[in-house]
Amino acid sequence: MNIDQKMMVRVRRHLHMHPELGWDLDETTAYVRQELDKIGVPYEFEKYGRNSIVATVNPQKSVFTIGIRADMDALPIQEKNEDKPYRSKYDGKMHACGHDAHTAMLVGTAKALYEMRDKIDCRVRLIFQPCEESRPSGASVLCESGIMRDIDCIIMCHVNCNDPCGAPSSRAGVTNATSGALKIVTRGKAVHIAAQHKGVDALAMGVRIYEGIQMLLSREADPFDTCVIAVATMHAGTTTATNADQCELGGSIRCLRDSTYAWARKRIEVIARSVCESMGGSCDVEIAENPLPVAVNSDVMYRAFAETCERALGAGSLLQLEPSPGGEDFAYYEREKPGLLFGLGMRNDELGFNQPAHTSAWDIDERGMENGVRLFVQFVSDHMGGIAGL
Repeated sequence: MNIDQKMMVRVRRHLHMHPELGWDLDETTAYVRQELDKIGVPYEFEKYGRNSIVATVNPQKSVFTIGIRADMDALPIQEKNEDKPYRSKYDGKMHACGHDAHTAMLVGTAKALYEMRDKIDCRVRLIFQPCEESRPSGASVLCESGIMRDIDCIIMCHVNCNDPCGAPSSRAGVTNATSGALKIVTRGKAVHIAAQHKGVDALAMGVRIYEGIQMLLSREADPFDTCVIAVATMHAGTTTATNADQCELGGSIRCLRDSTYAWARKRIEVIARSVCESMGGSCDVEIAENPLPVAVNSDVMYRAFAETCERALGAGSLLQLEPSPGGEDFAYYEREKPGLLFGLGMRNDELGFNQPAHTSAWDIDERGMENGVRLFVQFVSDHMGGIAGL
């Protein structure tokens, strides 16, 4: 196989310098389409949703179809990598989760597969997806638009700076948690702080709700079951001489089981309403009823991928991926057809590529991208005749 590492680095750095958010990926998709045009691979633009691109290798071979997905959106984070010539040019926007690398690897995979298309006896659909990081989820929209109708199985890679550069990781079963946003607004009565007894302090209600959630986690949540409830923001008041008449708390719930999420959702609402009632106030509680689903790797797909890792990188190359409380909208594809998410290490301590994702100092050892393409191409080559058990 021909892997164009130089091209992938160029693509990744261009995308890193020009990050875009959510569905607003006009510049990103124009650049990706330009690269696909150079390769010559046919693609459909916005057939399945705004700023979506789906390229197809061997469209005429429809007996078995493998999907490969990459996400393209960035995050609303200010980059601090001042020493990097490819740092973000846009204030408040940064590829801090590796989606630039995902997209670059899928462009590299498109080139490698298209050059050897005569040797591939199946169809491959390359999905460049918008809006993984926000809602409505790009995967949910693409699935609603029918992207999975002619795909038999699907695979994706997510880079990380936990594992050594180029090392793949995966597991059978749950990989990522269900994820839903929460918003609680408490309402009281504002008065001058010299007469607080005549008012109702919305901020005090918010603090007690926050404490109640911490008690919920420490006293009611099963310690052997993943349940993350994070209150990430709290806003209240406008002056220093008047108590707050409104307080807004925002955050999210992450669970590895749907039943745990339903329990947490119910208990948080009970806590919030009982606190506000006991203090003479009221509240509005909004917790996602249909959260991002749990992502679950197919057992069959995992075994097939393990075989591919051994062929491509050698025995023992595949590391064990631990389930993550992080959400991943790849779950929507997996609800329709068998899927496989694998991690790919980009860590290099000597060069300083070891920062957590979603932080302003995130960066990767780009040499790891070569193994991402190698695994995608090898997976297609190994399983183009179908996968037993699917």
